[in-house]
Amino acid sequence: MFNFRILGPLEIWTPQGQVKLPGSKRQALLSALLLAGGMPVSLGQLIDAVWGHDAPTTAVKQIRNAASDLRRCHPEIGKQLLMAGDGYQLKLGEDQLDAKVFARRAARARHLLQEGLAADALQEFRSALSLWRGPALAGLERPALQAQVDGLNELRMTVLEERFELELSEGDHKSIVGDLALLVAENPLRERLISQLMLALYRSGSQARALTIHEQARQKLKEELGVDPGPELQEVHQYILVNGSLRSGFGAPSLRHNNLPARGGNFTGRTLEQRLIKESAQAAGVDQGEPASVPAVVAIDGMAGVGKTTLAVYAAHQLAHSYPDAQLFVDMSACAAGKRPLTPTAALGALLSGLGVPPRGIPAGLEERSATWRRLVADRRALIVLDDVADTHQILPLLTGAPGSLTIVTTRTRLTDFMPTCQLTLQEMSPAEGREMFSRIVGEKRSLMEGKAVDDVVDLCGRLPLAIRMAAAKLCHRPSWTVAYLASRLATGGQRLSTLETEDGGLSQVFRQSYDGLTQSQQHIFRVLGRLPSDGIETHNVARLAGLSAARVDHLLESLVDAHLLQAVLPGRYRIHELLHAYAIRLTDATDTPEDRRDRFLVRLGTDRLHAGGVASPL
Repeated sequence: MFNFRILGPLEIWTPQGQVKLPGSKRQALLSALLLAGGMPVSLGQLIDAVWGHDAPTTAVKQIRNAASDLRRCHPEIGKQLLMAGDGYQLKLGEDQLDAKVFARRAARARHLLQEGLAADALQEFRSALSLWRGPALAGLERPALQAQVDGLNELRMTVLEERFELELSEGDHKSIVGDLALLVAENPLRERLISQLMLALYRSGSQARALTIHEQARQKLKEELGVDPGPELQEVHQYILVNGSLRSGFGAPSLRHNNLPARGGNFTGRTLEQRLIKESAQAAGVDQGEPASVPAVVAIDGMAGVGKTTLAVYAAHQLAHSYPDAQLFVDMSACAAGKRPLTPTAALGALLSGLGVPPRGIPAGLEERSATWRRLVADRRALIVLDDVADTHQILPLLTGAPGSLTIVTTRTRLTDFMPTCQLTLQEMSPAEGREMFSRIVGEKRSLMEGKAVDDVVDLCGRLPLAIRMAAAKLCHRPSWTVAYLASRLATGGQRLSTLETEDGGLSQVFRQSYDGLTQSQQHIFRVLGRLPSDGIETHNVARLAGLSAARVDHLLESLVDAHLLQAVLPGRYRIHELLHAYAIRLTDATDTPEDRRDRFLVRLGTDRLHAGGVASPL
């Protein structure tokens, strides 16, 4: 591919090899155009780039001649070098200039890091930095271009520091000592690099050398700039002096932090569950003002939209007074759209940061972070909500084991390897609770006027809290609708999910997140459920439609039960929540062949006949 390189000496490359560009005027002209990144450059700017203040009287003509020479240098340049006003513009493809590719990759790395994808971000940082072959436009000294060149070189240093910061957080301290030492020698006044070198040395077992580096930097700053080391360098120095311990005087976290989400104003019901959570705290001695003897861990599981997070946050606010040292919330992102589940290492980083531990005080590895976390919350009263957990492995390093703490875990999947002090499986709301939630949102007056229709809406929402909330919100934004009209839309199978849609996707998006977390075999079985009645799902019928053995299907159906996408009624017999069933039908309709639809009809017909005759189908 034809491309230009300025991250190092100026070069032009084609699939056939490098194109030589003789003459300093042509190189300066091309450099000015490339630094503009495809934007027009005026004739005056081009003259400054080539000669500065010593431009000859023939400068305009020479620039025109140099531009013609560039066009003749290679046909592609001839196509891309255009007149723009009194100057020129070099049109560039997306990947034709290494500086643009570098900036794009660095931006992608930062985005990946924000998404919690540290390994991918590190790979992207390294890929971006691999484009550099030396200082930008090395060997081409033009005062008029120097500010832009310096900007590119500074950008490289910033990305290098971001890469080293990430490598330190991932425990790669030994592998970066050499690179950091070389860069610090070249940039002896760059404090962030110096602090990173000190940390890398200290974590590699070279505490004395790290302190020597600090002393050399302190003297250099004093001699050349007349200043003392800045806060970052002082912080790392103090951290090393106290041998990494987080004690008073450095990084002592303020354990009075609360980042709980706001509790919803329309919380309804869940009286029994609230009582059980409170009793768990009381059993640990916390709510009675007694010395705590054990940590309390509450696990709340249930299907998507059943209100796990809402209950956890509400209960956390209700109990916050009993945990005055910290109330922390971490989204573990097991089912978050477009995200990967948070790693235990990243989650511990968030918890330590939430306690006020500065970035320099957060250890690199999982075991170190876990030990620091447990040490900090020992003998403290801390409440932690770990929301949307994927599996037991994800949270074990986060459990404090400290008496006096309460951890509330929410998950869409039963954590079968996990033994909390209190296990709650949320079910749909009762009709009364659903009616109360709906009425609180749309108003008591409107609900009383159409009481029967309100009950219909709640039933058609499967008494699922999220669906009820979405239906009520839809009604609030449609003043012309009656509750009865809303019920009629929900009663129409094809309209039910679309009526419950919101700007971020609504109920379908929530279900999609659960579906995306399944294996391909589980997804296949889930789609098969859309071909059967919601309350007449039997192992042998699923096996027939899926084309699998009954034993295999039994295993997959039970795994869907653990994922709260199916409910076990009797051995070999299941039911699916009607809204999940509507979603399964939508998926099935999108993928079914005519043969699949025929089989679905025959199976449904046979099931209906068996039920009508009161005959139990074979297991």
